[in-house]
Amino acid sequence: MIKQLILALTLMILMIGCTTPAQNDPQAAPPEVVVETQPEIDDTTTQDDPQAFPPEVLAEIQTEMDGLTAGELPPGMIVWIDAPAYQFAGASGSADLANDTPMPAEGAFRIGSITKMFTAAVIMQLAEEGVLSLDDPLAQWLPEVADQLPYGDQITLRHLLTHTSGLFNVVEHEAYYTDIFTEMIVDEATGNVTLACVQRDPHDTLARYVYGKDAQFAPGARWSYSNTNYTLLGMVIEAAAEMPLAEAYRTHIYEPLGMTSTFLDCYEEPVTDVVHGYTGVGDAMADVTELHESIGWAAGGLVSTAADLTTFARGLFGEALFDNPETLAAMTTPAPGSSYGLGVMLQGDYMGHAGYIAGFRSALNYAPESDTVVVMLYNHDAADPEQNLADLLNPALPLLQVAE
Repeated sequence: MIKQLILALTLMILMIGCTTPAQNDPQAAPPEVVVETQPEIDDTTTQDDPQAFPPEVLAEIQTEMDGLTAGELPPGMIVWIDAPAYQFAGASGSADLANDTPMPAEGAFRIGSITKMFTAAVIMQLAEEGVLSLDDPLAQWLPEVADQLPYGDQITLRHLLTHTSGLFNVVEHEAYYTDIFTEMIVDEATGNVTLACVQRDPHDTLARYVYGKDAQFAPGARWSYSNTNYTLLGMVIEAAAEMPLAEAYRTHIYEPLGMTSTFLDCYEEPVTDVVHGYTGVGDAMADVTELHESIGWAAGGLVSTAADLTTFARGLFGEALFDNPETLAAMTTPAPGSSYGLGVMLQGDYMGHAGYIAGFRSALNYAPESDTVVVMLYNHDAADPEQNLADLLNPALPLLQVAE
């Protein structure tokens, strides 16, 4: 059992890192559909006078969800949709396999790289306030850091936001996952995995995994997804806003929008419990809920719920977070040669971000034409919600298309 578990965890270490396959390919084809369904959603997060989908549509979506969780991947899942005329808040499977706890529709998950949308939103707010400019060189805000990076005097905040800096990706360092593997503890009896919740200094992260690595290309020359970019942006936020990153998220996003169940894991007190997350399969399935990959920080460290993510998407894409309409337009304009804007993935008719971190997968999408927000959360890191979107959402599409 333990040998199988170690093998599964080794594979996880090689695969996971706050990124998704689609993120690594800026031209990856978008999912065919991105919209979901079911009843009883908090009125504060949704549109005026929405209603549940017809019973037959609800049944079809729930059947698809139950079919997925009846297998091993994922153990549990949540699907939310928020459209002007219809809402759906569905859950299926287990939030805790050991105790056979049903997944609640309000369950909290680690959301991995969806965090990048929050980081980008705060940077854009600071730009609107005149505190900084997207064309500021990194050296203006982090001179000692810029001195230790290739092209450090040429990289701008815009390069970081769009993943066009050329900087080495922190999670691709040969020691990154080896360090996690060395520090984590595997319970011989249960197979549960623990990595202590530690507030990691981003300067130390850069010193360990980034400094000394060559640039992939000159700033602006190409596109390549790198978590290092968003670690640096988190550091810029702390310098420019003169507050810890967790506080910046709270004062700039959670409080203005009324979000109550989102927090930066390990960097502030939890406001809600996280559902159990898993890796591996069969006898090698491991509970990694207490594996805190806190090094993700500004690139992938947030915990949230479908309700709060819906609220965030409404605030972001409804421009409640910004004063200038050009701010959202800039965020949703792709960098040359990519399908990535300023912290936002652009996939065909949809925009948003996906998340991938130990034990969890997530997707947040917004469809502008139908004004529809979709959230999908899985508590297993090998089950990809974006691959299942079409089957889950096809029953609802005719109604959403009519609503357009």
